[in-house]
Amino acid sequence: MSLPALRIEMTQQNDVLVFRPVGWVAADGHVVLEEKLHEAFADGHRRMIVDLSAAHFVSSTGLGVFLYFKQILEDAGGRLVLAAPGAAVSKMLAAANLDRVLSISPTVDEAAVRARRSPGKSGRQQPAGH
Repeated sequence: MSLPALRIEMTQQNDVLVFRPVGWVAADGHVVLEEKLHEAFADGHRRMIVDLSAAHFVSSTGLGVFLYFKQILEDAGGRLVLAAPGAAVSKMLAAANLDRVLSISPTVDEAAVRARRSPGKSGRQQPAGH
């Protein structure tokens, strides 16, 4: 059984580029997302959001793409923020302890604020009650 092709919608909020993967970030899907992120980086974009609101699933390789781009963007003075993960994707991020490493916001608007912060400031989501 093959999965439907992943579609990536792209928008811009001022100086922040927003990627919205629609479908499954698995199999070849993570490659599509990685290529789009690489193209944006090569074009000079340093502040990026991956809006996960329409992502049904993110494979372990897809999670690795997020870690990779977090590092290269921060090394270049930029930032990667994940936004609006659904319940299934949130569970995957937590199971891999990536909710402690990656900057995650509940909405794209909040992610845009975090994306504009300097890399030295924590953009990680605080646990409830803190």
